[in-house]
Amino acid sequence: MATLTPWLLFLHVLAALWLAGGAFAGAVVRAQTKRAKELPAKVLGLRIAWRLVTVCAIPGSLVAGVLGLAIVGPLGYGFEPGWVHASLGIWLLALGAGLFYSLPWLKKTLAAAEASLAAGAPSDELKRLTAMKAPGIVADLQALSLVLLTLLMVLKPF
Repeated sequence: MATLTPWLLFLHVLAALWLAGGAFAGAVVRAQTKRAKELPAKVLGLRIAWRLVTVCAIPGSLVAGVLGLAIVGPLGYGFEPGWVHASLGIWLLALGAGLFYSLPWLKKTLAAAEASLAAGAPSDELKRLTAMKAPGIVADLQALSLVLLTLLMVLKPF
């Protein structure tokens, strides 16, 4: 495992960068989509957001997390340090929020947007879904979790 560990660490960091790219690009797309005045622009923004979540954020989180669990022992840290516990908890919370809140909300919102585009006008359902504040707050907290995870893994404070 010793010769494999550096490669697993490399893939762990690469997956974390993949995740961060999706999360931080998603924040930009979300802001632009919210500002869009025309329905086709809103639908395009939601389509891009869906791709960022399903291609970057969720897979990046899963791969980075699993690889992190795989290398914590071989790197000599083990599961006893507090920063490992905190990192694991933050990762599980962020992943759970993504899988069980953000992803379903985005899927519903994109479906409502596509239906609205086909109908030629925003539906009440689309207006309701896009007026919700919680999805944006959750996405911002998920991005903040990446900063916290990076801090914990670099500084290993406790």
